[in-house]
Amino acid sequence: MNKILEHILSIPKSFYVSLKYFPLKDAVKLPIMVRYNTVLLGLKGKIVNSGGAKFALLKVGFGNIGVFDKKYERTMLQISGTIELSDKKVCFGHGSRICVYPSGILKFNGEFNNSTSMTIICCDHITFGDGVVSSWDTLVMDTDLHETENPITKEIYPSCSPIFIGDKTWICARSVILKGSKLPSGSILSSASVLTKKYDEEYVMLAGSPAVIKKHNIALKVE
Repeated sequence: MNKILEHILSIPKSFYVSLKYFPLKDAVKLPIMVRYNTVLLGLKGKIVNSGGAKFALLKVGFGNIGVFDKKYERTMLQISGTIELSDKKVCFGHGSRICVYPSGILKFNGEFNNSTSMTIICCDHITFGDGVVSSWDTLVMDTDLHETENPITKEIYPSCSPIFIGDKTWICARSVILKGSKLPSGSILSSASVLTKKYDEEYVMLAGSPAVIKKHNIALKVE
């Protein structure tokens, strides 16, 4: 589909979503752009930003990745908690699924770009730094969604724990970031890896399941 037509068809739904979170004088600027076939599962939370309303500050469901079909890879948006934006743009490609539960805070400290089909499930607190790039089929979730317990002592283990993703990081295709993890600034999470804990050393490549440091002094080349 022609990109101009795609955006024109998306204006009514984008205005509806923008009006949910911004006053009318700001909503007309379409600070939130959602593709016309995006599934809206709930818009009861709030979106706040530090830089004022501007066009497509949050853009969801667009993009042009040839190996993914926009017709069938529908985007889903559920906001029951809080999304915090800066003055820089946040873009999720088509087929992405964003779910922020009532207790969840999904925070973007700067520019963020996902190519396609990313899933975010936020029950606690997920923070993205500035200049984060996420490839396709990635998953970030700060919750197990189910509680676990010690069958002997009956101790209940926490099911949620915050995630922190640093500046200028690259989350490669089909990688997973789980609760309590930290991806340090300048780092790369290799394809099909599973990050399960905190790392502090910057400019490293992490790979494997669970992910461990494989290379030092490496970063995504900036074009």
